[in-house]
Amino acid sequence: MNSGFVGPLVNLLLSGRKYKLVKKQIVQTTEDRPIMNLVHSGYVRRYLITPEGSLGVQVVYGPGDIFPVTLALKNFFNQPMTRDGEVFYYEAMCDSEVFTIEVEKLVEAVKTHPLIYRDLLNETGKRLHSTLQGLENVTLRSSYKRLAHQLAYFAERFGENTPEGTKIKIPLTHQELANILSVTRETVSTSMIELREKSLIVNSKQHLIVPNLSKLQKVYL
Repeated sequence: MNSGFVGPLVNLLLSGRKYKLVKKQIVQTTEDRPIMNLVHSGYVRRYLITPEGSLGVQVVYGPGDIFPVTLALKNFFNQPMTRDGEVFYYEAMCDSEVFTIEVEKLVEAVKTHPLIYRDLLNETGKRLHSTLQGLENVTLRSSYKRLAHQLAYFAERFGENTPEGTKIKIPLTHQELANILSVTRETVSTSMIELREKSLIVNSKQHLIVPNLSKLQKVYL
């Protein structure tokens, strides 16, 4: 796990129960019991089912990420972050491992470890950055630019440097990207062909590689 930030909140979650998840296994929903999760390995996506029946993927969590932060805001500050009737699903995108604690344990821990508030603020900042990235994405005028923008974000957020370029470690299918961007799979496929023809994206087994991140960013800047 590479959290980039280790504090009492991470340590608390590491003391919880460890679950091994298989691809497409639901971790929890917003209708389940209130629990907090730490991604130890793998990737988890948060989505809702739109009125049209499609998936609306909102967030992708990777190693070191904690979710749902909205649950902490609700319990500590009485700030519900979703509308009544909305159900959000947290699903493993690949075989993954998470550590889990009941939210009551988090509430109790804060009484003796107030620095947990700092850690929650750090996690909230990460979610805010993700939200701002999403807002910036929808302002772009073409699906081609939106796809390039999203892939550049994933490369920065979940990338691994290799001799060939930045490998995006999330397992991303065309349908997965379509769910994230709220476009059709065919639209993603067409844009991916153009990105490959320009050598801005290459395939390597089950992963995408960005040979030159700055060139990819120039597509939408």
